[in-house]
Amino acid sequence: MRVAIVGVGHWHAVQMYIPALQACGADIVAISDPEPGALERAGLDCARFLDHRELLASARTDFVFAMAPHCDMTAVAADLVDAGQAFAMEKPMGVDWRELQAVAQLAKRKGVFAAVALVTRYYALVEKLAELRDAGEIGRPIHYYSRLFAGTPQRYRDWHVGWMLDPDRAGAGPLLNFGPHVIDLYLYLFGDPIETVSAGATHALHGELIEDLASVAFRGESGALGVVEVSYTHPDSYERYFSVTTEALHIGGRVEGDLIRFHDGRRVDVEPDKTATETYRIYTADTLERFAQGRAPKASIHDMWPVLRVLNAAQRSIERQQPVRLAEVA
Repeated sequence: MRVAIVGVGHWHAVQMYIPALQACGADIVAISDPEPGALERAGLDCARFLDHRELLASARTDFVFAMAPHCDMTAVAADLVDAGQAFAMEKPMGVDWRELQAVAQLAKRKGVFAAVALVTRYYALVEKLAELRDAGEIGRPIHYYSRLFAGTPQRYRDWHVGWMLDPDRAGAGPLLNFGPHVIDLYLYLFGDPIETVSAGATHALHGELIEDLASVAFRGESGALGVVEVSYTHPDSYERYFSVTTEALHIGGRVEGDLIRFHDGRRVDVEPDKTATETYRIYTADTLERFAQGRAPKASIHDMWPVLRVLNAAQRSIERQQPVRLAEVA
């Protein structure tokens, strides 16, 4: 399959997508990035463009993997949809849910395959919970907690993506970077719309313009209570914790894989079966396979805009220092 990468200067391009595409035998025929240095650092022998629109007009591609500063993502997605180009984009796909929803509606009308990298859906435990959901065995949610802490923001400067520390370009810090994963899992597993959020953030550790840590409490329409926390506060690695209680079961531990305890006494031990890097490799290959077979992506633009709506509500809650109803950001 002939594949192009838009926004090859994004750290995920070199660290994740290029190795994943090479591993699954895809033919990378073109790349684009507005920074010439990024095109050089990619180390690929293919057509190069400074403008993704020139790539779309000139390169004959079957599929595009797209990345960009968060403030530019929705416009890039709109260009891809306008061109009728099948694509997969990194999260969060933009900074304003209403703008992204409009592009999603256009993609639906035109029948454009538009995937998004909500890769946590590929973890073994999440896949097992999705099986239980589909079988009607997961139960009504009672409580949800998900934490994703990562290393210092300096790494983004080291990776030539300093825009990640500029709130005008990134939209926020870990709230928009990691927030999509932790909010998506709740909506994906339970289909329970979030009604109200109450969020806070701190800049106390690193003193950057973007937050070090964001904490979001929410209530679902079902009455379920949830808390998600994301940060750049770990000294040098990742820290994850995932806890779910439903009418049927309880989990407390690793989102990658852990023990599911049912209230009727049953137990199902789900072993972690992939690392984060392996998850991206599987996501990349699976997305191309789904496109080739005419199947829907595992996560799409239609899943991303409701997640972004919750995150926008959390941002408003942080600004106002008070709870915000999702109806207020309609």
